[in-house]
Amino acid sequence: PSHLPPSPPPPPPLPTSKGADLPLSPPSPAVTVTKSYDVADHQLTPELVRRHLKDNMVMVTWANNHYWDFVSNWVYHVKLLGITNFMVGAMDQELLIRLVDAGIPTFAMQSGMITTDFGWGTPNFHKMGRKKIDLIRDFTVMGFDILVSDVDTVWMRDPAPYFQQYPDADILTSSDHLSTSAPNGELENPSRTHSPANIGIMLIRHTASELTTQWVEVLRGNDLYWDQNAFNDLMRKGGRHSSRVGPDRLFLGFNGKLKIGILPVGMFCSGHTYFVQRMHLKHALQPYVVHATFQFSGTEGKRHRMRETMQWMDTPEYYNSPNGYLVYNANIPKKLIDESANLEGHFRLVNFQLIQVRSALGLAQSLGRALVMPQLWCGFDRWWAPHQGKIPGSQLELPFKCPMDHVFEVETWLRERDENHFGKKIEFRESTFLANPRTPKEVKDSYMRILVCEPPNTNGCLSAGDPDMQAPSGNSLKLSSGITDKQAEKLIPHLKSFKVLEFSSMGNSTFGMFESAADQRKFHERLKNYAGLWCCKHAHPGHIWYDMWADHLPHTDRHNRLWQDTWVPKTGP
Repeated sequence: PSHLPPSPPPPPPLPTSKGADLPLSPPSPAVTVTKSYDVADHQLTPELVRRHLKDNMVMVTWANNHYWDFVSNWVYHVKLLGITNFMVGAMDQELLIRLVDAGIPTFAMQSGMITTDFGWGTPNFHKMGRKKIDLIRDFTVMGFDILVSDVDTVWMRDPAPYFQQYPDADILTSSDHLSTSAPNGELENPSRTHSPANIGIMLIRHTASELTTQWVEVLRGNDLYWDQNAFNDLMRKGGRHSSRVGPDRLFLGFNGKLKIGILPVGMFCSGHTYFVQRMHLKHALQPYVVHATFQFSGTEGKRHRMRETMQWMDTPEYYNSPNGYLVYNANIPKKLIDESANLEGHFRLVNFQLIQVRSALGLAQSLGRALVMPQLWCGFDRWWAPHQGKIPGSQLELPFKCPMDHVFEVETWLRERDENHFGKKIEFRESTFLANPRTPKEVKDSYMRILVCEPPNTNGCLSAGDPDMQAPSGNSLKLSSGITDKQAEKLIPHLKSFKVLEFSSMGNSTFGMFESAADQRKFHERLKNYAGLWCCKHAHPGHIWYDMWADHLPHTDRHNRLWQDTWVPKTGP
């Protein structure tokens, strides 16, 4: 239908192998004959692993109960590919019970750790990492090859055939490198790929058990040693011999004892090469997996990235909200996009979109609908260190379609807030929501096009506050701009039969704000912390916070800085 937003680049086609006919919903619990929740019955033993081997390899992830939805998503996509040689390590009893009930191959890790979010870089994060390395060591010492996969990954193809091309490799690892020397899907050229190996996706064959044993030992000797840094140091130990071993691009590492390969970053993707650069599209590659790295907004940011690429399995209710949805055509001026190649231009481009989103949020809240986010555009990339628009070494082409977490704090949008202070919660959906095959046809087909009249009261345009307004007879309606919250509320009974309201445009004057000063203040407070920051200039501090109210003068921003003159990009605090 014409009201749908342009479809994003689709994920690689689903396989036709076993499992491809699974329903587009999370996996249902399997029926089991006997169940045991006793940790003793789920210890990691050679006998247990052999039940799930294929060609001596097993794919392994692990989590605690807090990440059950990630586990469900991971398992769903693995099963969709017909992969059966996988196991999920349960780091607490709660997850073990859920895995057993769902019939998912599991083993007990008995971590004694927290059952909440690990938090990147925290002591719990590092403790979890050490359990992971113990696990890798155990599999290799038992004589098994292990495909390590962090739970924040999505598998799109069975990697076994790729790995079988390199029977002499002891280790094949993913990388944080942001450019590729393998546009045809071969291994990366080690002489040109110097970024750290990322241990979130790696095949470690049992022939590397000496390295995995030393890996455990060096971590035990230093509580501050990051597990990934330890692996890279061991891999490079004795110098990384990057001369090719034949045409396969394997190099000698770990004192020349092991043959190691770097997986192509356009097929075994980081969060940057997949979600930001879309490298697989540039080189016409079919990715095997994406790892949700190089993202912002914590765990919620990971979920949202996967939602944006239609790789996250939400419940059916998510795709058919009883109150419906609001979407709008962004109509970003080409001039803003073309002139975003410097810092000021980037902020002009983003600020234009912030105003649109702000108005749309006001209308969505007033109408009680979920806002379907637009596809955002950015002139500059976002990182954790100074840069000139692109991360050094990145092959990103500017400007680019950027993920929501590049501009907004997704965590804040989802956080429960006191409605007495922040007003009603505003539901939202990802930009690809109406292109997602999981969104029912009856939702997509039930739409009302609303032509926003500028200036207001144009001939033939209705006023939302007109007491004589009648329910529209078709699926289009002309409305004057400047709709207030109370006027929008009066529209609800006339529009409630339509699942999707598509506004032809959205700007500063589309939503006329709240008639009550108290409600306007609550809306202002709710949105004040919605926008994130851009990082970074070569300054100290170098980050610049976006401001949802940059065009309203005077106003006080999230850091209580008073703006009385024209807003400009300002670093800090």
